[in-house]
Amino acid sequence: MKMTTGVEQAVYAVLLLNRLPKNAVLSGESLSQQLQVSPTYLQKLMRKLVQAGLVSSVPGVKGGFRLIADPANIHIYDVFVAVEGVEALYRSNGVFQAVFQLKENRTCLLSDVMNEAEQAWRTILQRTTIASLHDAVQDTASHDSIYKVDAWLKEKMVR
Repeated sequence: MKMTTGVEQAVYAVLLLNRLPKNAVLSGESLSQQLQVSPTYLQKLMRKLVQAGLVSSVPGVKGGFRLIADPANIHIYDVFVAVEGVEALYRSNGVFQAVFQLKENRTCLLSDVMNEAEQAWRTILQRTTIASLHDAVQDTASHDSIYKVDAWLKEKMVR
C-alpha cells in the first residue's frame, strides 16, 4: 500500500489551521505556498476537508480556510478518509480460491490477514487526534521552529 502525499499535506494543513486564533482564516494561496503545492491542487485537497466537515471555506478577499471541528475530535483517520476515501486497501481477485480450490466457500484466505492488518492500521489512526499530534509537535519541535511557524501564521492569517 502506498498512500498519496495528500494525506500528509492535509494533516499538516489541519495542524496549521489548528494554530490560528478563533475566527481567523488562512488563505489558500498561503497554504499552497507553505505546503509547496500548486494553488489548484491545494483547492482540491481543501475541498475534500470541507466536504468531510473538518474545515470551512470562507469566500471573499479576506477569505480562506479555518478549522471548524474540534481538534480533539478529528482523528488522523478522518483526514485519511477525507483525502483517500473509504475503500478497502486490499481486494482479492480470487487467485487463492482458484489455485488452491479451498474447501470453504471463501474468496481468499489472504483477505483475512489483510483485513486484520487494515483494521489494526485503522485503529491506530483512529486513536490519534489532531489535538494529540499538536501536543506532540509542541513537545518535540524546537522552540525556534514553532516560533517561525507561529510568526508565519500571524503574518498570513486574515481576521
